Amino acid sequence: MPVIAVTMAPTSEKTRKELIQGLTEKAVEITNIPKQAFLITISELPETSLGCGGQTIEEMKKAL
Repeated sequence: MPVIAVTMAPTSEKTRKELIQGLTEKAVEITNIPKQAFLITISELPETSLGCGGQTIEEMKKAL
């Protein structure tokens, strides 16, 4: 069973559902493996636990 794991900041249920559907469709298209074989996991972390360029995502958003 192929596993696709996504780690991101918290998002809406609608966005999570769209990600699961879209990632599954693209993976099936590329691999020709049946969609029922794919397991998609979405781990959500607070923006204070995600960073880029030495800043947390929260700090980056505040600077904008």
